[in-house]
Amino acid sequence: MVYIGADHAGFDLKEMIKEHLSLTGYHVEDMGAHELDPTDDYPQYAAAVAEAVLSHPGSVGILSCGNAEGVCIAANKFDSIRAGVGYSEEAAHSMRSDDNTNIICIPGRLQTEDDPLGIVAAFLATPFSKAPRHIRRLSQVHALEHGDQALTHVVPAVLVQTEDAFREKMSHPRLRNVAPIWQVDILDGTMFDAESWADVQRIKRIDHLPEIELHLMIEDPIPVIEAWQKHIPSLKRAIIHAEIPGSLRGAISRIKDLDLDVGIAVNPETELKPLRHELELADLLLIMGIHPGASGRPFLGRPILRKIRWARKHLHHLQIAIDGGVTQKTARKMVKAGATQLCAASAIWSADDPVRAYAELQHAGER
Repeated sequence: MVYIGADHAGFDLKEMIKEHLSLTGYHVEDMGAHELDPTDDYPQYAAAVAEAVLSHPGSVGILSCGNAEGVCIAANKFDSIRAGVGYSEEAAHSMRSDDNTNIICIPGRLQTEDDPLGIVAAFLATPFSKAPRHIRRLSQVHALEHGDQALTHVVPAVLVQTEDAFREKMSHPRLRNVAPIWQVDILDGTMFDAESWADVQRIKRIDHLPEIELHLMIEDPIPVIEAWQKHIPSLKRAIIHAEIPGSLRGAISRIKDLDLDVGIAVNPETELKPLRHELELADLLLIMGIHPGASGRPFLGRPILRKIRWARKHLHHLQIAIDGGVTQKTARKMVKAGATQLCAASAIWSADDPVRAYAELQHAGER
């Protein structure tokens, strides 16, 4: 869904963009002005578009006024709105890819470097890259907005034994609206004494899967990753264990060849320092807070927190994720130690309200 709005100075441009998008198959909703009024004011239209975008996850907005700056300033007064001025196709592409912008503002009276329709097309065609550095920086922006620590990145983890259980969790309607990426845990009994259900031939038949990262707790992860990459378009990251037999560097290289982000997971007893060179090649470090194999086990405490602190100090480029033992009680300690991502299963799925539990974990660093 695309929401569009403009005052009198951007009215003609709005009408042109709206007509073009409608003809090219986009669903566009006009939030005003609905007729040309030389005396109207831009804040009301900026507010209408911002509120619509916030009410409909996944939607984006287009705004225009004379110089595009006024509507941009007004829209950015709304929490979680990220509006930018689109003066060229390159600017439109980068604001989406790097800054996850959800509203583009285009001047109605000033000439842009590129055609406004091309600018809009670049904006709508470009997804957020989810590169670790951009996630980290947007988290810092959230901290500036709220005067607290950065919002914690929370990933619902799905470790199930049946297809029905998989479908039930992955289709949770309210959680799907708030969680941008989900983790699928895969165990086959080779690395740990446990197995999970994750049949890619069945999963590929499920419509509208969210973005997914795989946590492969298995000795031979590459064939599984290749199958998922072939059949699941929403696969974004593969996390393999440092303890796999064979070449860890070779596995990292193959995952990169598949155009996926790379995560390296380490068991509680595994030291990080000997892995430093391999970790420099990764995008994410996943520190296990429990001995893997089942959800709901108690957090192993201080040794894991020390490991998180070491990683935060020495591996600046990495997202630092923690998996296992994540609860409302332990999350604050994990975030304080330096974790930027919490992978949670029981803390979310055992709660009476999984969405509320998810939100509380997001704000673990604030208390």
